[in-house]
Amino acid sequence: MAKQAAVTFFHQSGFTVAVGKTLLIFSYWQPEGDVIPESHRLSDRDFKGFNNIVVFVPRNSAEHNDPAIYTWKKAFPITYVVSADAKDTVPDDMTVRFIREGESLSVANVKVTAYGSTDAGVSLMVKTAGLRIFHAGDLNLWHWREENTLREITRAEDEFYRLVGTIPNEQVDICMFPVDPNLGGFYDAGANHFIMAVKPSVFFPMHWGSRTEIAEDYARRMHTAHTIVHALTEPRETAVIDFSVKPPMIRDTLAERKFHGRGALPQEINVDLNVYISSDDPFSETDLPVDLPEQS
Repeated sequence: MAKQAAVTFFHQSGFTVAVGKTLLIFSYWQPEGDVIPESHRLSDRDFKGFNNIVVFVPRNSAEHNDPAIYTWKKAFPITYVVSADAKDTVPDDMTVRFIREGESLSVANVKVTAYGSTDAGVSLMVKTAGLRIFHAGDLNLWHWREENTLREITRAEDEFYRLVGTIPNEQVDICMFPVDPNLGGFYDAGANHFIMAVKPSVFFPMHWGSRTEIAEDYARRMHTAHTIVHALTEPRETAVIDFSVKPPMIRDTLAERKFHGRGALPQEINVDLNVYISSDDPFSETDLPVDLPEQS
């Protein structure tokens, strides 16, 4: 099992996970405007040094399938794993593998299995270097208790519970799952059930839109004996997870800079993803295992 992984948040459901010399990119989306400052967007500079880059598109929607992902240089070892419902959106000259619910495939040292979704597309279990990483896509308990009928709510719950039940009873090390305030008072019901049923080691809330306080509040109050909930809320904020200890130890780039009194603002966070592949143990030599510029 890999000793550590670096999870970086970008926007909405978009994350990267760096494990050794493998970079996994999930649901990357850079909407128009300054939601992600240009200097913080994924670019070719992030790909240097990685031997294997896998980009995941769990469904065909703007939030999960941004055309920007197909503009990255073909000189890098990039493979796209795309939900079959997005097949018509992929340029012909890409290295791409399509996947449907119930299917599995391998890309170099990465094994991918697609599970169901309560919306379009799939959810994804990715295994690499002994780590199991789950990205829910749009799998969630989607219902509005204030608006839906009891029959509609029951149907939504039954389908969600059924799909979660198809996920194998094996350790999930990293999980990214929706906590969407648009659902109203029961916005966290799906996440709560998933944590209790699957028991992931580290859980990252996603799909909370601009409501950072939703992710932060959920991380403060939802901890169990099996799961650490950690909120990443700024573009390129990174959690470096050390799996050599139990429970895993997490270091957060934004929290570290604030703790050391550097007065970091969100726009000053600029983490190079490939910094994590320079050492087998990023905790061995420094308290800040990232390349962060000093404040001018």
